[in-house]
Amino acid sequence: MADRPAIRRLPPDDEALRRYAADLWLPYHRDLADTVAAHALVDWPDERFVERNVEFTRNRLEEDGTRVWVAATAAEDAGVGPATPALTGSELDLVGLLLTSVDECPDPFDRPDRLVIGELYVAEPYRGTGLADRFVERAATDADDHDCAELRLDVDVDNERAVAFYEKTGFEDYRRQLTVAVDDL
Repeated sequence: MADRPAIRRLPPDDEALRRYAADLWLPYHRDLADTVAAHALVDWPDERFVERNVEFTRNRLEEDGTRVWVAATAAEDAGVGPATPALTGSELDLVGLLLTSVDECPDPFDRPDRLVIGELYVAEPYRGTGLADRFVERAATDADDHDCAELRLDVDVDNERAVAFYEKTGFEDYRRQLTVAVDDL
């Protein structure tokens, strides 16, 4: 395994967004589909997933308060450090992602603004290395940057490893989402 991954913001250019979608977003959702029954993906070619995600992520990055972070490593002999600005070179391995956005409290309610962790993924070889903890710390810094007093996230109940990590980190149950097939009513 290479050095400790560097965490930096995903730039909004199409080449970086394509690399992010192909190397992180799609593997993340394939891993999740293997773990969570309700997260099945449609049978599309990889290129279609990538192009759809490029557009989606570009639109998300245009929203105030939304940030995408990636963790990158580089081999010692690559001649480039993981903090190099460009994410498009093959000498960098993208090994994790974090998507955050601000959930401002609506006027009639009395609760703090929250920073939402929309996605957090660590590639298999880097699980258990502390990278997920560093992503949560990064999210806490984003929360401070946006004057948010709380972090919030959704996690699938079938994703036991993620649930255990978030509980160990200090997250507590806040809400419960329930679903039912309309035909069953």
